[in-house]
Amino acid sequence: MDSKLLNDRIGKLKEWEQKESINEILFNALTSLSAYTDDRFDELTKEIRDEAALNNNAPIIKIAVCTEENIDNQVFFHTVSTEPPLNSPGYITTVFAECDYPTMQKLIKQTYPATIKSKTETQKIQVSLRYSMKYLQKLQSLYYVMSENELPWTTVNAGYFYKFLDVYSEFEIDQEIEEFEIDFTTYEKYMSYDKVLLWNITRVTAPVVACEPKPAFNAVLYEHVLKKLELETYQYLVCPLGDKFSSFTRGRDMYIRTYAKQLEQIELLRIICNEDAESPLYLPPKSNKKKPGLVNALAQGRYIPTRGEAERIIESLFGGAELRLRDMKVLPYTIENAARYQGVDYNSFMEANSFLPERKLLLFSFNINAAKMWAHEIMFYALSELQLYFYEYRCVGEMV
Repeated sequence: MDSKLLNDRIGKLKEWEQKESINEILFNALTSLSAYTDDRFDELTKEIRDEAALNNNAPIIKIAVCTEENIDNQVFFHTVSTEPPLNSPGYITTVFAECDYPTMQKLIKQTYPATIKSKTETQKIQVSLRYSMKYLQKLQSLYYVMSENELPWTTVNAGYFYKFLDVYSEFEIDQEIEEFEIDFTTYEKYMSYDKVLLWNITRVTAPVVACEPKPAFNAVLYEHVLKKLELETYQYLVCPLGDKFSSFTRGRDMYIRTYAKQLEQIELLRIICNEDAESPLYLPPKSNKKKPGLVNALAQGRYIPTRGEAERIIESLFGGAELRLRDMKVLPYTIENAARYQGVDYNSFMEANSFLPERKLLLFSFNINAAKMWAHEIMFYALSELQLYFYEYRCVGEMV
């Protein structure tokens, strides 16, 4: 209402009691309106603050090894894969090779005699070994899921991945194998068939409790509500939906907004955040968890390839204490240098690695205070992590 008109109407009142009554009514109405506005503002502010991003940081991935007989006793771990590798004609089985990296390189460069039996025949064949694709494919899919969730990728401490080998026949096998026997010759002592790779991830399907359309600038968003996910215990990543999406939490509920699809259920990766309880593991968990620190926080987005910076990054890794950086230097890219320092790249599936294939080499020389079996894997983990920071070089390493 116009203030001049309001003052004019009040001014025409002759009785003082009427003026006092109108003033009191207006004062109470405006006070109530102001309080209501403040309350709504407080509610909106609280809602915005509670609407936290679902994943502010990359999840902590833990990996362990277990024997088959103890799988059912695991609470905080699940098998990485129980399926054969995709597109793998000639695949026979997966074995665990408990040997160091140099021995592994000799092992996978040879072929071995084997006998396979089906219902109708017995065959003598030659078999070869490769790093287990059924596990590496899962690691690659985790990277793509994190990319879909707009999370920064950090190297998974995947040393155990590179101790599992897939056994392949020299030709495609048409019949189902009932029995097989492989002669690994001098390497037999390293091989076992009863080990399983575990991690703290499982795939779940969550029903959508409610779905409300939300108007946007030039479209309609669908806001899906997921309840009873125990967000204090688990961290969730949304599996690719074939549609652009965003996710966040509000209180104890998880919300997923899609831009084209209205869904009745959503597939998630559930990552267990609990500390490990005692469990019958064959090999203890390895983690990509990093040590918090003020310098690490201040350095976000500003990384200079200096020795001090490299030492800080290595020290931030759990397990980094087993590495001592002795020297680092830049080498020109040559085929000879690239071949000499070639090793396991834990992030080989990252497309960014192929943008500049002929980068100069940044050579790190290490002393490693660790068991011989895991020394190279610890170094490769550190190198893969350093590569994420110093991407203008190709990070390679050696033990001195």
